[in-house]
Amino acid sequence: MKKWKYGLLLLAAALMLSGCSKEEEPQTETEPERPDYYVGVEEGNAPYYVLDAEGNASGFYVELMNTLAEQTGFTYEFRAMSAAEYAAYAAVSEEGDSDAGEADCDFFLGTLAPEVGDVSTYVQSEPVYETGLCLLVNRGQGIRETKDLRSVSVAARAETEEERFSRYLSAKYHADTVVFQDAAGVMSDVGQGYSQAVVLDAGSAASAMGQNANLKLLTTSEKYFSVHRFTASAGQGIPEEIAAGLAQISADGTLGALLQQAGLQ
Repeated sequence: MKKWKYGLLLLAAALMLSGCSKEEEPQTETEPERPDYYVGVEEGNAPYYVLDAEGNASGFYVELMNTLAEQTGFTYEFRAMSAAEYAAYAAVSEEGDSDAGEADCDFFLGTLAPEVGDVSTYVQSEPVYETGLCLLVNRGQGIRETKDLRSVSVAARAETEEERFSRYLSAKYHADTVVFQDAAGVMSDVGQGYSQAVVLDAGSAASAMGQNANLKLLTTSEKYFSVHRFTASAGQGIPEEIAAGLAQISADGTLGALLQQAGLQ
């Protein structure tokens, strides 16, 4: 009888230990499924793409991608990336560097401006939105005309038409161009008074003046324009469903409605 009870105790202890060992085994978590596309987009770039305090995205790019995704059924996820950062990523990707995939970006949505005629690194979609470029200056700096730009620092985003217009102004009026990776860097520099002027496209300029009463419009370029479109490395190309979807919403008026909704038309 004692041996029987002793055997039961050993069996119970073994079962308890077995249960504990199972609980302590680490559970392998399955990685989330990759969306069809990772879309590079610049953060803090109102009215095109902004995040609120909770990380919720809004702006024209969000509505555009949602519309295209609903139309064709693809899935996507935004990846924070400036035009300059995507340019560097695409260049490395085209060279076949194995580290290029770490950024995992299928294409970029924004205002990247490669050199005219350069098709070795990028391919680009038809324009999504085209607008003029504005030169804004800080009030109280004595800058009333473009001729007053001598020795003035003009801030602009790298790898964009904004940078080209800024360099044109600098060459013509003996100003200095200061280039930043993204809009946040540009606006921080201007807000702190390090640069006295900034080049932005019309949509961004209206948003900037609404947020900073110290900024005023000095002039709008008649030569340079900001073109918002999809850009992909030459090796990847623009996905057919993106190109076809863009053509469809341009033809049926949906794109115009989205632009009006965003206050861009």
